[in-house]
Amino acid sequence: MKKRILLLALALLCVVALGACGGSDPETDIIGTWQCLDNTQPHQWMCTLIFEEGGRFVDRDGDEGDFIIDGDTLTLDFDGFGPFEVTFRLRGNRLTIEAGDDLGVMLTRQ
Repeated sequence: MKKRILLLALALLCVVALGACGGSDPETDIIGTWQCLDNTQPHQWMCTLIFEEGGRFVDRDGDEGDFIIDGDTLTLDFDGFGPFEVTFRLRGNRLTIEAGDDLGVMLTRQ
């Protein structure tokens, strides 16, 4: 009986330990195609963003570049335009991008 309790406790400990290591990773969670929820946004170029594996992205206008995630900062480094830094939140199928007072875009995964 003691062996069964010990084995059950050990199995439960393994499940808890493995679950704690399985957190989400924004660099892989952001991969995919994102569309604006509201197409009346002033910054229409952001209304379609495609994030690809390997750190590349493409916007609605076909401009592309590299992206880097550092905490809640998303840097979009456009080829030929230089970097554009924004704050982002990723919750399930919702991506919110904010840069200053005049820019706030909510996108959903397609």
